[in-house]
Amino acid sequence: MNKDFGLKKYWFYLESHIYVSIKENQMLLYDTHTNINFFVKSLKVIHLIESIYKDENIGSIELDQTELNDPVVKNFIDKVILAKMGSILGKETHPIKPVILLPILSLNFDMEKLKDKENLYLFMAKDISKYLLDVNLVLNNSCQQDCLQCLSYSKQFFCCSKNKFSEELAEDTLENLLRQISYFPLRTINITGGNIYQYKHLSFFDLPSGENTKIFNFYVNYLNYESNSYIDKHTVHLIINTPINYNKLRNCILLSKGKEVKFHVIIEDTEQYEDINAVLTEFGIKDYKVHPFYNGHNIKFFEENVYLSQEDIVTSVISMREIFRNQKLNANNFGSLYIFPNGEIKANINEETIGVLGENEILDVINNELSKNTAWRRVRSSEPCKDCVYQYLCPPPSNYEKVINRPNLCNVFKQ
Repeated sequence: MNKDFGLKKYWFYLESHIYVSIKENQMLLYDTHTNINFFVKSLKVIHLIESIYKDENIGSIELDQTELNDPVVKNFIDKVILAKMGSILGKETHPIKPVILLPILSLNFDMEKLKDKENLYLFMAKDISKYLLDVNLVLNNSCQQDCLQCLSYSKQFFCCSKNKFSEELAEDTLENLLRQISYFPLRTINITGGNIYQYKHLSFFDLPSGENTKIFNFYVNYLNYESNSYIDKHTVHLIINTPINYNKLRNCILLSKGKEVKFHVIIEDTEQYEDINAVLTEFGIKDYKVHPFYNGHNIKFFEENVYLSQEDIVTSVISMREIFRNQKLNANNFGSLYIFPNGEIKANINEETIGVLGENEILDVINNELSKNTAWRRVRSSEPCKDCVYQYLCPPPSNYEKVINRPNLCNVFKQ
């Protein structure tokens, strides 16, 4: 006699917008619509959810009354239903098995397949210009200022910098670059230097508004800011570092009135932030972007203000699209190229050179990065991140991890 005779049966499933992350003996359920989430450590429940993801179950499983009477299973399912993360349906009223489209990443063309020569040739026949999203152009590296951490700033965020070699991007090289990318769908070109006002060929950026489809952003240290008919047609990003020259900052802000200007502040500790904030408030500047700077001695400041906690990671709603993106692409780097005064091209300022302007076409450089992967597809695939249920909910690796020499900037896994 069938022991299940007379037992009520049910269909159980999770909603398609629920992201499930399982790592050994723990599981995270995350609602990509509401950011409601909870941990599970019961192996019985983890196995239950794993069975939902088996191909033959097409997103739903059958449970009988005996299984639902298990307090651990019942408590979990009640919690899921209360959070509107899933449902349970009686088979008597719903005899047809529900088919749920599970959120599983499936790429028709994974970049890892480029290792296969046949796939590489097929890929190269595609229009890869669409993968270039922005160009970060360093026009020169000369500057009369002596900012203490000058060279280090640019290793952590886009910023002006100088070095002992006085170089600038050649006129014909710049012309070649602008010609090539004029046909690309990319919109943004970020420009800096040492002091870009010393660059001899700024007239190249005197572009008629009707003919220009690109957005040009010029990054300038406030100490160097001046009026310029070419640059002032575009957005100027003023970089403010410490110690602040009060009079020069005041004159800079007065000179920028009526122009398209955005402010960036570099801080190394809480005291610097409070000082800069007080000065900018005095000058009526309320909207500015803060860039924490790691100086080799302020790790505690980073731990308290930059490192993420479990709560920080799930505070904002993270879409399924973002989670899938984090599995394959680095949103901090993907689509970006850095071009330096000597013509060298990198996908990230801290990584190896992948081309030289004048020797390599931009399309060849893009293809080189897609196949080499120096930066664009660097994801959280190493320890300790690969063993964490938050692996792809976290933002991708940044320059901060590189300069601090830590694979993760969080308090979930402490080193």
